[in-house]
Order: sequence, then structure tokens, then C-alpha cells
Amino acid sequence: MERKGIFSTKSLYKFITNRGVVSRVAGIIWKCRMPLKIKFFLWQVFNNKLQVAQSLLKRGWKGDGHCCFCGELETVDHIFFQCHLARLKEIFPGISIPKSLMDFSETWLQGKGPLSLCLIMFIFTCFSWALWTSRNKMAIVKKFPKAPTNIIYVALSFMQKWSILA
Repeated sequence: MERKGIFSTKSLYKFITNRGVVSRVAGIIWKCRMPLKIKFFLWQVFNNKLQVAQSLLKRGWKGDGHCCFCGELETVDHIFFQCHLARLKEIFPGISIPKSLMDFSETWLQGKGPLSLCLIMFIFTCFSWALWTSRNKMAIVKKFPKAPTNIIYVALSFMQKWSILA
């Protein structure tokens, strides 16, 4: 229902899509200037809809539920924050690196830091997409990166490619 208490198609759509609660992260995602397929990827990440092994197992997938790189249970948090390929703490000592997607949302996406939310999301997106594409190459094609720094090079290439959009 609208504020006036009148039912409308718009109010029904708002209720169906987000149960009446506006997602702050979704607003940041859609406002940032990056390729549309990457926005959809981010939406899947933040709404726990990404096709990771643990999600697929719940849907009856017969495959292995472990990370193809390190053997731990494969979840969104594992791929982007906990896997050996995702650990940036060793590369950027002294910076508080989030340990999970919730930690990232609660600390880095609050808009209280020196960087704009779109810039933070842009950097996160470049590294996430680099990790996701590398993970898919490992899982599907069995092509493993020669070194974890390759992920950084891929992320930097995405930053260069997408910087004209930002």
C-alpha cells in the first residue's frame, strides 16, 4: 500500500521485490557505473544467489561442495574473503580487510570513510570479478593461476578497462 493507504501496482511490485525494505547495497550497485552484467553479478553476490558449490548442493547438484583451489567448503564468503587466492591481508598489511560479505557491508559500505561508496564498490567489484572468473577457470577448465598475484593483475586490468565508465 502507498502512504495514503491505497493499493497500487507499484506498491505491490515494491513489496514483492524487496518485501518493503529498500536495500542500501542494491542502491549502491545500481548507481555505480560499470557493465550491466557485472551489476547483475554483484546483485547475485549480495543476495546470496551466486552459483557456488554449497548453493548448488542445496538444489540437488551431485558435484563436490569444496573449493577447487584449497579444498574448503565453497561459499560466497570463502571465494571472496577466505580462500588463499582472496587473502589480501598479506599484500596490504595494516589495512583492515573484511572477513566476510557481511563484514564488508557493515564496515566499508557505511559511507564514513575517505572514499566514495561507488569507488569502494568499484574496487571490490574488480577484485571479486577477477576471483570469480579465475575460480570458474579452475572449476570448469581446470586451469589454475600460476601465482595468487595473477588475480591482482586481472583485477587491475578490469580497473583499467572499466575506469572509462566511472
